[in-house]
Amino acid sequence: MTFHEQSYQYFLQEAQELLQEIEQELFGLRESYDINKVYNLMRATHTLKGAAASISLETIATVAHSLEDIFRAICKPNLLIEPEVEALLFESYECLYLSLNAEFTGRSLNEAEILDQIAAIFAQLQEQMGDSFRLEADLPNSEELGFDLTKSIFEIGVTQRLDELAAVIASVNSEEISSLLRTQAEVFFGLGESLNLPGFQAISKAVLTALENYPSQAVTIARIALVNFQEARTSVLNGDRTQGGQPSRALQQLGALRTYATETILDSCNKPAPNFLKSEQATPVSHSPPPFSSTVRVNVEHLEQLNYFIGELLTNQNRQSLQNEQLWNAIRVLFSRLEKHQQQLNELQDCLIGDWGLERWKDGEMGRWGDGEMGRTLPPHPLTPQSKIQNPKSKIQSLLEDTVQLIEASEEVEMYARQSQETLEKQRRLLTDTRDSLMEARMLPLGNLFERFPRILQKLEIVHKKQITLEFQGSDTLVDKAVVERLYDPLLHLVRNAFDHGIETPSTRQKWGKPEKGVIEIRAYHQGRYLIVEVQDDGQGLDFEKIRTKAVKERLVSPQYASQLTHEQLIDLLFEPGFSTASTVNDLSGRGMGLDVVRTHLRAIQGTVSVYSEPHQGTMFRLQIPLSLTIDKLLVCQAGEKIYGLFANAIEEIVIPTVEQVRCWDSGKALRWCKGNTETLIPIYQLATALNYSSSVTQFPVSRLKRSFIEKGHKIMPLILLRCQDRLLGLEVDQLFGDLELAIRPLGSAIAPPPYVYGGSILADGQLTLVLDGTALINHLSEQQTHESANNFTSSVPLIPNLKHQQLPIQTRAALAAAPNFEEKPCKTILLVDDSITVRQTLALTLQKAGYQVIQAKDGYEAIEQIRYHADIQLIFCDIEMPRMNGFEFLKNRQQDPSLSDIPVVMLTSRSSDKHRMLAFKLGANAYITKPYLEHMLLTTVTDVLEKKN
Repeated sequence: MTFHEQSYQYFLQEAQELLQEIEQELFGLRESYDINKVYNLMRATHTLKGAAASISLETIATVAHSLEDIFRAICKPNLLIEPEVEALLFESYECLYLSLNAEFTGRSLNEAEILDQIAAIFAQLQEQMGDSFRLEADLPNSEELGFDLTKSIFEIGVTQRLDELAAVIASVNSEEISSLLRTQAEVFFGLGESLNLPGFQAISKAVLTALENYPSQAVTIARIALVNFQEARTSVLNGDRTQGGQPSRALQQLGALRTYATETILDSCNKPAPNFLKSEQATPVSHSPPPFSSTVRVNVEHLEQLNYFIGELLTNQNRQSLQNEQLWNAIRVLFSRLEKHQQQLNELQDCLIGDWGLERWKDGEMGRWGDGEMGRTLPPHPLTPQSKIQNPKSKIQSLLEDTVQLIEASEEVEMYARQSQETLEKQRRLLTDTRDSLMEARMLPLGNLFERFPRILQKLEIVHKKQITLEFQGSDTLVDKAVVERLYDPLLHLVRNAFDHGIETPSTRQKWGKPEKGVIEIRAYHQGRYLIVEVQDDGQGLDFEKIRTKAVKERLVSPQYASQLTHEQLIDLLFEPGFSTASTVNDLSGRGMGLDVVRTHLRAIQGTVSVYSEPHQGTMFRLQIPLSLTIDKLLVCQAGEKIYGLFANAIEEIVIPTVEQVRCWDSGKALRWCKGNTETLIPIYQLATALNYSSSVTQFPVSRLKRSFIEKGHKIMPLILLRCQDRLLGLEVDQLFGDLELAIRPLGSAIAPPPYVYGGSILADGQLTLVLDGTALINHLSEQQTHESANNFTSSVPLIPNLKHQQLPIQTRAALAAAPNFEEKPCKTILLVDDSITVRQTLALTLQKAGYQVIQAKDGYEAIEQIRYHADIQLIFCDIEMPRMNGFEFLKNRQQDPSLSDIPVVMLTSRSSDKHRMLAFKLGANAYITKPYLEHMLLTTVTDVLEKKN
């Protein structure tokens, strides 16, 4: 990497931080005017100006300089900023944002237009503020600020930069040292100018000149410069407010004499020089060692490699756990057989003593039977041959003693097995903690990204006189940091697009009977191996005729062809480069930066975007980004002779249907699925026959995994309901083995699997299972349907019901596609809340057999949503340990919400301690059951709790 490239990378990193700081302070200024915030804005823009100028980004430097002047003009105590001035401040920030964003994204920028715009804003501000607009604003003194600004800057900002420089000098990388030293010196030069510290300026200028004179001696210059800057910092922190240090003689020589021999300077710096060294040692460089940064940069490939190793450890952990379980089973069998063997020996001994009078036998041989029986020998016995037995009594006693020793040895093996199990449990916890720490290192909640948008919308509201409510769902969704960085620009563009093209003016909204405040909602969630982000507004929707007219005007299509375009084809035109329906150019639209920006950014991360719109109701942009999953929770099932894994978070529900719930046709069948007060037909496919590929995977040995909670041979097979967007599909499988956390590996380039096969995973017994992508599988079956005849089963029942309009909050249920309705069966509804799909389905099967209707939720948040959607829930089973909202938090929310407090709650958990039980009852639980539970006791508890409620 060249010197300029390094400097440019440093600038990009610093510019992002400065831009965010300017944005935060500007919005803070809107909430309450504070002169300290203005000083921070001046400092940030000044720093940005110097950094941009150092790498010849003249447009950014000019815009930053203009902003610095604007902030200096409003730097007055107790200033009242008028709305017009506030709007111009945000417009000037927009110029800076556009200039920097072009560098961040690598896009071209009309620099002349930006410079004209900032000049026009500057002129408007002068006109608005009149005589009060002056650029000669003095820096505040300590009395005005309430604290020492200069001391604060040197204690924090200057110290951090010097610590960073010291750390780089220690690495002895001349190119990196030169780049960083130049950047720091430029920043310090501007700082000395702003704080009126000519000595600090002189040091900075001497450093910059020295780097120009002797670029190959960057390390030596940096060491001398660091001492000079540290002495200057010490002087300022000790009270100097007029000078700020001065360059040393060595630095002056390097910075002033171009003809001075480099070797002589370096020798004079390194040889013993009593006067110079004594002067340098007189002032301590620093009172304490410089603290090092608590963060380091790590190559993403290294994190990927660590994640791969953790996946391998997880596979081995699962295998060891299975082997340990098999060992325990073998020990139990061994104990059982030893006990039986001991019992048989005891019975043999008793038999010999009782039946034959063994005490009358002679040692070493079987003699005649006692008095009165002298003429008759002992009859044959199945246990004893008619041969001599040497000491039979002692033989049996010896066998009994050996058996006892075997039992003792077995108990010792049992102890070792128990210790091994405890060690494995510790390893499992350590592995989980390691994986969580790694995930935390590379993952971020999307809320960190979302929180930047409210301030942007506040600015747009001021400038464009619109009122907006911005809502978020899924802020805690974790995403790779690299993906978060790539998502900011497309999401920002969509939010601005929704504000400009979607949300109407207050008067127009009143005309259509809408609230004056528009709504923009951003939703994020995981669905299978995809991250889904939806940006939706309740505005005017897409004007398809306007798009058609604009396409003809831009000569993208001919007038004849344009008249035949469908809505889907017109939507696709929105993503053409440079296409925009805006009639005027402003800071939001009409600049030739259309939705192709969104598509371009998404393609870089293999994402897609789809659009749904209703006239005068709203528009939704749906982003689908594939995730690189290496470890995830999979539902393992058997279909035919093969084993498959399905992503657990893509599964809507697992259903064990009754005969009445399944409707059959000549070429297929469907499930009558109850959702709320209606029932819908969901098509059913057998997973074994739906996959059109051949495989040599051997039949799965069921006995080597945990036993399925659905017995094989059940007349009605379990159904897995998969969801893709708002489409549902039922997959019929033979057996379910529960949800397991497994490492997922790609199949390799030598194999060309179908698109719905995401990869493979190794089970605990060493066998391979294919991991299926539910979304791709639904799309695959949907494509298959389009090639089938119109007279088959799917002509009367859609393969996947299209419910996309249900996501628009303003769309009524009547507008949805018609679905068959059936008479609702009067049965009591129970909500199951547990993060384990295995536990939920086992309990659901028990309750459904008892005649209850079951609804499921995987945590407390989802439970609250289900309760609000289903008003007929009469009982809740709730676990304690769950993500997002645990059982105790759910109970606390239930106490505070009148709509929830009337529903009885039964805690079903593995926590059996008294403190957990007492806390649950204190928070309002009606009953407490520990796992594992007895089915009849659980059903009795349900009956008792419901009777008490009634």
